[in-house]
Amino acid sequence: MAQKYRHSGASTYGSLAYDLDALVLERQLEEAGTMPERRAERKAQPVQRRRSEAHAQAKARPSALMVGGIVTMCALIVVLLLGYVQLTAASASVSQLNNTLSELQSEHVALLTEYEKTFDLATIKATAEAAGMSKPNSGQIQYIDLSGSDTVVVYTDEPGMTARVFADVRQSAASVVEFFR
Repeated sequence: MAQKYRHSGASTYGSLAYDLDALVLERQLEEAGTMPERRAERKAQPVQRRRSEAHAQAKARPSALMVGGIVTMCALIVVLLLGYVQLTAASASVSQLNNTLSELQSEHVALLTEYEKTFDLATIKATAEAAGMSKPNSGQIQYIDLSGSDTVVVYTDEPGMTARVFADVRQSAASVVEFFR
């Protein structure tokens, strides 16, 4: 809300800046009562302008920019509608794949249950007996004792292999010494 201040007889409303248009307004108020003859004559004569028919037709035609904008908007609307069509098709495909997935999951559970039945000991025993298998008796069982220490024995086909390895090492050492001389 503007506050009214009194300052040296003039009133200001919240700002002490000069009103630059005040002199122009005062002159217009003084001249409002007296109108010169020249101005009255100018206003008394209406100016008649003729518009050509070509000018009237030019206003009726839309500009190329507006036509281009409308064509662009129509193209964007068509692209948007095609996007919606693709989105709907993709949504239907996803829905169908979800249905297939749920069917496959239920089939997986059924097959897993059937697979676990194959490891049932009673089923295995019945299948083995049907194939002619029987439990081994005490004469067929052999136990192996592996409590001894671990040792390794390497057998070679050639008897002079270690001598050949030592000869190769000596030859390599001699080559190194000869290189540094």
